[in-house]
Amino acid sequence: MISALVNSLLPLTILLSIMLVIRRPLRNSIDANTVYNLWLIIPLSLMLYFIPLPWQHLSELSINELTTVESQNSLMQRFLVSPSQSITQELSLDNLLGFWLSSTWLLGFTLLISYWSLTQYNYRKALKLEVLIDSKYQQQLVESNAHKLMIAQSSHIHSPILIGLFQQILVIPEDFETLYTHEQQQLIISHEVCHFSQHHMWTNQLALLLLALFWFNPLAWRAYAAFRQDQEHSCDQVVLAQKHTQSRIQYCKALVLAAETSPPNAFTLLSFKQNGEQHFMFNRIEQIKHMSKGLSAKNTMAKVAKISLVTLISSSLLVGVSYAGSQVMQDKKAEAHKEEKVHAYPTQRIEPKYPVAAAEAGTEGSVVLKFDVEADGSVSHIEVVNAKPAYVFDKSAVRALKQWRYKETGKVSKNLLVQLDYLMGPSSKKLESLIERIEVSQ
Repeated sequence: MISALVNSLLPLTILLSIMLVIRRPLRNSIDANTVYNLWLIIPLSLMLYFIPLPWQHLSELSINELTTVESQNSLMQRFLVSPSQSITQELSLDNLLGFWLSSTWLLGFTLLISYWSLTQYNYRKALKLEVLIDSKYQQQLVESNAHKLMIAQSSHIHSPILIGLFQQILVIPEDFETLYTHEQQQLIISHEVCHFSQHHMWTNQLALLLLALFWFNPLAWRAYAAFRQDQEHSCDQVVLAQKHTQSRIQYCKALVLAAETSPPNAFTLLSFKQNGEQHFMFNRIEQIKHMSKGLSAKNTMAKVAKISLVTLISSSLLVGVSYAGSQVMQDKKAEAHKEEKVHAYPTQRIEPKYPVAAAEAGTEGSVVLKFDVEADGSVSHIEVVNAKPAYVFDKSAVRALKQWRYKETGKVSKNLLVQLDYLMGPSSKKLESLIERIEVSQ
């Protein structure tokens, strides 16, 4: 798991950096809703990075075909197991480091998820909700196609918030009608309905999950805050899209009032003043002013062109990330394939018998055998690739290799090679070492 996260760290950091740089200029030149939707690139990129696509599959097939050809021609270089190699491998330093990194990441992930869950539970418990059966705002919810949204009130908040996942609840303060004018109430409720209609509670959970996965990346925390801010800007735009100037002024006044009475920031909650530190509230007001000034002046064709350009760039980024993920996966598979070849070694090796006729004649030679190792470690499909002299030691070598057992890997290893050298004694001249050799003495 930690290996996959580390591999995706570079493309993720690049994407987050790009988003953090372009979000504000795009919001000013296009609109807040488009910028918010652009954040979808992040989870899509991660999916494309790890999920193999059709062209990746074709590329892997080509690599496998090439590996097969190489196996038939030059696999002798790949099977380099010496007789002195230990059957049981000790935990290497890399494995130990990987264990500690994985443990540290898992600890951070678990602590964050636990903290957020506990915070959500305690906050909701402290609200002491009172469900409202017949609310004056029910008609507005029905007209907004949000009739499934429950309404409750609490004395512990000063601005409406949205809580829950499967059963979402709009919580309004007890003094809601006292704090805000009738028009402000309607606008604020519309803001919360926007969060509900666009399923922001679920998208926020996804964002939190990604943040927990990459908690060790400081840029992820900055990006999460920016994502939530863009979410608020997006709902502001949806609510005020068809409103006149006076309604926007009332909306801004409500923002100022909400900023003065902001409750503690809770990651998993949404509210009219969520992420509502005063500086951000005034930033939202400035954005609303910009929106009101620019709506009639913006050139529609220019806006379409900008959106098309952003879409093209986003698509290019997604394809690039997908290709990068494909290359990483192929490199890892190739390395794993290589390691599998290198670490394929027998746990049971039967010594071949020296043919009597060859021993009497003092004949020495070698046999190169090609074979497969099954998932259970047994040897199959044995073929004589080369023998010097021919047909002298073949039967002896094949008979012995059939009895060898290899370490069980759960996978079939094909086209392995072993060379058996038949030597009369220690003083015999040895041939040049090509691959693993077993000396067979008389």
